Amino acid sequence: MICGQCKQREATAHIRRVVNGVGEDLYLCNLCAQSAGLGLGLAAPGFLGELFSGILGSSAAAQAPAKRCDFCGSSMREIINSGHVGCAKCYETFYDQLEPTLQRVHGAHQQDMLRHNGKTPVSDPAARERRQKETTLAQLREQIAAAVREENYEAAAKLRDKIRELEEE
Repeated sequence: MICGQCKQREATAHIRRVVNGVGEDLYLCNLCAQSAGLGLGLAAPGFLGELFSGILGSSAAAQAPAKRCDFCGSSMREIINSGHVGCAKCYETFYDQLEPTLQRVHGAHQQDMLRHNGKTPVSDPAARERRQKETTLAQLREQIAAAVREENYEAAAKLRDKIRELEEE
């Protein structure tokens, strides 16, 4: 496939951008990807390792303890270099080192780390309804916080009641 920007070189990077539910695919060559600020070595086989190293910090590999996972034998240095966590047990073994990175990557708070926030099929009506309900609840919670800040307790009480009704459904 040819680069969508320069239309001269072979595309090596695929970027999917979703804005307001509308998806757009962009295919770029390495040079165009770098000029767009995406020069992360996307075509290189060690991309995930570079990403992990960048997120964890360049000195993380040097500071990583020589501790190894009891189940698969991976060390934190190997995880950083390869970009792959060896097994599920590694998450427990290297929790202290991985947790800040996982929070930054996934944007989750510690209490939300156990809940999966991955993709759900668009065609699943139940999932669509749950997302709509979660969005509505989040908006109501923002409105209730604003009402309390403005000391509009009557409006806050009505919003609280709406939230309770939605949560009980």
